[in-house]
Amino acid sequence: MNKRRIALWTVVVLLAAFLLWKIHQSHFDWHAFWLACRQVNLPLFLLATLMVYSNSVARAVRWTIFLKPSLPPEQRKPWWTLLGAQFIGFTGLAIFGRVGELIRPYLVSRRTGLSFSSQIAVVAVERIFDLAAFGILFAGNLIVSPQLNALPYHELFHKLGWVIAAMIAVLAAFVIAVRVAGEFMARLIRHIVGILSKPAGQSAEVKVLEFRNGLNVVGSTSDFIGIVVCSFALWGAVAIAYVLTMKAFPAPVHNLTIAHCLLLMGFSVVGGIVTLPGVGGGAQALTFGALTRLFGVPAELAASAAIIMYFVTTINVILPGLIYARVESVNLRTVARESAQKS
Repeated sequence: MNKRRIALWTVVVLLAAFLLWKIHQSHFDWHAFWLACRQVNLPLFLLATLMVYSNSVARAVRWTIFLKPSLPPEQRKPWWTLLGAQFIGFTGLAIFGRVGELIRPYLVSRRTGLSFSSQIAVVAVERIFDLAAFGILFAGNLIVSPQLNALPYHELFHKLGWVIAAMIAVLAAFVIAVRVAGEFMARLIRHIVGILSKPAGQSAEVKVLEFRNGLNVVGSTSDFIGIVVCSFALWGAVAIAYVLTMKAFPAPVHNLTIAHCLLLMGFSVVGGIVTLPGVGGGAQALTFGALTRLFGVPAELAASAAIIMYFVTTINVILPGLIYARVESVNLRTVARESAQKS
């Protein structure tokens, strides 16, 4: 076991010990916690799971659109041939943490015969569309949902919505400018960044040109529309999964509105940026904090909802991922190591 892994698990153990100590200090009612877990509505839980699985379907469809400019018509793959790469990739992400992010492009490159670097470029563009779709849903909810007006900090949330909307608009303008005039934008950014550091400016120029080349995966207007539809569909599926999971619990969690669930999804997604292999991280913490501080949910019920939500959105994908890995003869540890070496 290398030093980095030892350090990682040392942090995990210390965080777990701190969490257990905090729970002990707060007189956490374990009986109420397990009772809340047992009261989960199983049909709604299964529907939420299916919605999360449909997220991978939308991602597979979107990836086939990204591949169209790189493959002649006779070599293009139907979307279901890339579905295994999505499930296996997200399984690797759940098990290994951020190291597993490289598994999806690695598996797609193996299946299509395209270079690994070209599929890394697809992931970069994929993130742009994900960020835009999620940002529009989240910001729109903060700006227009009257149900949020009764919450603490509702004025701050409203302002945050406008800030996120402005950031998405700036991002969209930048992407369009790079696509239309990539070389000019690269030179401009080189000059701006070069004021502080000439090497940094040159590096930024190269990054912008690489990003411009990555945008070539969007081949036409119809492809762009298809990608946008898939992006909103997959984030819509995640939002529905949040609503169904919250409705699967007894009141007061059951009483959360769609607007509340979208706000909760935002907290969870932001928290998910901090992810530890196999144990998640910030997603559960921010979900728990939002449920208790914003919605007044008892700690035991909030903890149960946060854990079940993490299970639905992250852990549930492991079973189909392992099945696909078995069917496609993929060794998760091996592909994680090989993809990391190629990056």
